Amino acid sequence: MVEKNATTIPVANGAEAFLEQVRALGAVRYLFANTGTDHGPIIEALAKTAKEDPTDLQPIVVPHEMAAVSMAHGYYNVTQKPQMVLVHTLPGTANALGGIINAQSCNVPIFLVAGRTPITEGELRGGKSQNIHWRQESRDQGSLVREFVKWDYELRTNHNLAAVVARAYKIAMSEPRGPVYLTLPREWLCQPLEFTQRFSGSLAPATKTQADQASLEKSAELLIGAESPLIVTKYLGRNPEAVAHLVELAELLSIPVAQQLNHLNFPTDHPLYVGTHTVKHAKNADVLFFIDIDVPWEPPGRNLLRADAKIIHLERDPLFTAIPGWGFAADLAVTGCSEISLPVLTSIIRAKLAAVAGSRTKLDERRKKTEAEHRAMIRELEAGVEAVKDQRPISPLWVSKCIGDVMDETTILVNETVTSRLAETIRLTRPGCQFGTPMAGHLGWGLGAAIGTKLGAPQATVIAAEGDGAYMFSAPTACHFTAQKYRIPFLTVVYNNQAWNASINAARGLYPDGVAERTRNFPGTDLSPSPQFELTARACGAYAVRVEDPGELPGALQRALKVVKEEQRQALVNAICKSPLA
Repeated sequence: MVEKNATTIPVANGAEAFLEQVRALGAVRYLFANTGTDHGPIIEALAKTAKEDPTDLQPIVVPHEMAAVSMAHGYYNVTQKPQMVLVHTLPGTANALGGIINAQSCNVPIFLVAGRTPITEGELRGGKSQNIHWRQESRDQGSLVREFVKWDYELRTNHNLAAVVARAYKIAMSEPRGPVYLTLPREWLCQPLEFTQRFSGSLAPATKTQADQASLEKSAELLIGAESPLIVTKYLGRNPEAVAHLVELAELLSIPVAQQLNHLNFPTDHPLYVGTHTVKHAKNADVLFFIDIDVPWEPPGRNLLRADAKIIHLERDPLFTAIPGWGFAADLAVTGCSEISLPVLTSIIRAKLAAVAGSRTKLDERRKKTEAEHRAMIRELEAGVEAVKDQRPISPLWVSKCIGDVMDETTILVNETVTSRLAETIRLTRPGCQFGTPMAGHLGWGLGAAIGTKLGAPQATVIAAEGDGAYMFSAPTACHFTAQKYRIPFLTVVYNNQAWNASINAARGLYPDGVAERTRNFPGTDLSPSPQFELTARACGAYAVRVEDPGELPGALQRALKVVKEEQRQALVNAICKSPLA
């Protein structure tokens, strides 16, 4: 690609040229790195081009690739800026795959860059020089991640680096967003160069998809005509600006809202909020409006619905073409980004309501009914907490209540509790205040995501809530090491029930009267004796405590947060909870 107006930047080799092209994107602040023998040229280039400028590209050492990808994921959640993860050839790519699967399921753009095992055997500088270079070579390294990235490419020359890096960025950031994968053979990183060119072309991604006018008009008619409508959403809140649009729509038509709390999509203290139990409300609805949700209930089917019920589904890809099997058919599948389509839909509805006399009475009655349901839901939740607050071992519900009590307007919750009710238990009002387990469910995401969240939102108080199984999956030593090395303060709370409860629940669901249930023996699920997680954290300089008395938990959390805020040091509270196998 030749451009007359390109800016020429002097460099010594391909590695320096690559880093200059990454800097040119203007979005990549951190390079979460787990380096290997393929990265010698990049290590030298980073050392040579290191600057005192705090906004320059900064390498972050992360001793596990899953953790590194999760950090980039967390950073994007709070900044909407994709970061770069540097991994070592085939082994590093394999270790990163779980994080990439998570990112793909959440439409999180990540720039995954791997070395490519040297191709040549002495003919070129940077060729194979160590035993592992033969055994780590793959015929098609990109095939390892291809199903879970939007684009993958192996660099074949340094002369089109600008075009390759810009293309990777624009593809990752265009809807539906997602990770991309670039492999860099060591020979090209070592290749001498005199300059690289920075093009003047726009780096803007493709425009977002606006739902078509006819579909929005039809949606408006169905919603206005409904007697018992219901809105259901799951990840609308990944675009924080969309939350206010949803609130406006719900209030305009007095529509109750149910949500799955992968993100905060709708304030949980809003009187139109009816909780997370979709089926309870869906079975009586005549119009269901699904917005940014993949699996509203399971298994798929409409047997639980009224015979006359209509379903509208608004999503960037309402047929979920990336999922091989998906059976949640809608009567009106609308392709569009909610953050730009909902305001248009609301304006259409507002205009139609203005032309209809007497519509307000029906809406006011529906709002009163929904507000009563909301108050009843809150009373039931409070009663549930009150009933377990003194239980020993500690009830997970009490742990959640105590976490909610120490949260403030600066808190961001990274929630990987899996089977323990956390987001469902506490008051969540701010868009972007809570991020739940990725939809693909590759556990081990939470600690790394919390570190990335803190890097992206340094003024926030970040709490990582982890099941004990998820905590162990998180490569905790690697995460605590990185937090200590770069002084990244956050609080980890471990819901330690000494079991894989999700596996136990799955067995019970399939075999409610089975041998495992009758004998209370669920092989492969018992995580006792539990490691002393507080010692793992202390080994990396953290303040860490073990709590077994429910009465001591509020004070323990307050002391831990005091360390995080005042000493700028990471902390961990290991809350010993009742085991589902007890």
